[in-house]
Amino acid sequence: MNNHQHIHRLFEKYLNNSCTPEEAEELIRLLQSGEERAYVEQLIDKQLQNKGEIPVDDEVLAHVFARLNLDQNSGKNWVKISSFYKKIAAVALIFIAIAVGTYYYRHQGLSKDTAAITHDVAPGGNRATLKLGDGHTINLSAEQSGIIVGNEITYADGSKIIENGALKTTFNSISTPKGGHYQITLPDGTNVWLNAASTLTYPVQFDGDKRMVELEGEAYFEVSHQQSTCSKQPNRDENKRKADSRKLTVNVPFIVKTKNQEVEVLGTQFNINAYPDENTTNTTLLEGSVKVVTRGESMLLTPGQQSKADGAGITIANIDVETAVDWKNGDFVFDGEDLKSIMRKVARWYDVEVVYKDDLPNDTYNAQISRNKNLSEVLQVLELSGGLITNIENNTLFISSPR
Repeated sequence: MNNHQHIHRLFEKYLNNSCTPEEAEELIRLLQSGEERAYVEQLIDKQLQNKGEIPVDDEVLAHVFARLNLDQNSGKNWVKISSFYKKIAAVALIFIAIAVGTYYYRHQGLSKDTAAITHDVAPGGNRATLKLGDGHTINLSAEQSGIIVGNEITYADGSKIIENGALKTTFNSISTPKGGHYQITLPDGTNVWLNAASTLTYPVQFDGDKRMVELEGEAYFEVSHQQSTCSKQPNRDENKRKADSRKLTVNVPFIVKTKNQEVEVLGTQFNINAYPDENTTNTTLLEGSVKVVTRGESMLLTPGQQSKADGAGITIANIDVETAVDWKNGDFVFDGEDLKSIMRKVARWYDVEVVYKDDLPNDTYNAQISRNKNLSEVLQVLELSGGLITNIENNTLFISSPR
């Protein structure tokens, strides 16, 4: 059988929804690579003539290409798209659903209803625990998205959690489990969004010449600008001191302490990723300026920069900040990211254990998908773009390679 006959057979089986998982993956690779482009275009033309032209606008087309990893050299700005790729996308719009269905329901040997119930995991949500300094813990409401803390603690809607005057300890903490996130407004008005599996320790009130909190995990900060006043005393002579004494307004720095670094800011927006299972502590600046300090070394960041701190010091690079704050915006954004890095994020958000059954290639992935989707839908995108084989059993995600 020559190559054209083989491609034609695959295409016909795809249209009839009778591809095996291996055949579906092969057809995906043909679409991705552009092999036998002229012949594939003929098959698509014939199909579109039979069914009529399928309208595809550039926004939908870009989304389809991102999911199938087509035309990787086109970049992010879709200025002009050839008619060939529009034809591929018209078929690809249908192909995504058929290929995924074929793979899951045939490869797993399950009916659609059984697969949906047994082999899927719902996304995370509003889950957190508040721990007071005296050891008392409160499971925060999943119906609420955040809390406001200070002399009393309330939910964002104003309903009270702890009455005024009940707080007698110096430091409290808020923790999210795997599969949880939550937002907290600190006593100075600073807003903090906690990602999954993270803990923020904070004082009941900020006093003195600095505001310090401690973080393990990941959080996005919108720091409130705060000033304090103190007496300026330029002369030690008592009489002159009394005559010269006057108030001086000073800015109060906000400091985030993690295991490997401290970040000092005044009023700004930034993200810190300080998970214990990551090799570096990453600080990404969106607005304002921050100073990152680790092991006696300090560096200033400007908006659009990210620092990476490890045992060897600090490095800084310009990045697309959307990839660092994707979780806060409700998305997964993978931009040339390796599989194990992606799976650490997946494991935290869906509260699953990841098991690698094979030594997988060092491929990188480019995709964007909502964190509100079930786990199976995230895996579909990764499978289509990278040819993975996945299986979910009892909150364990098994990953293997088709090669």
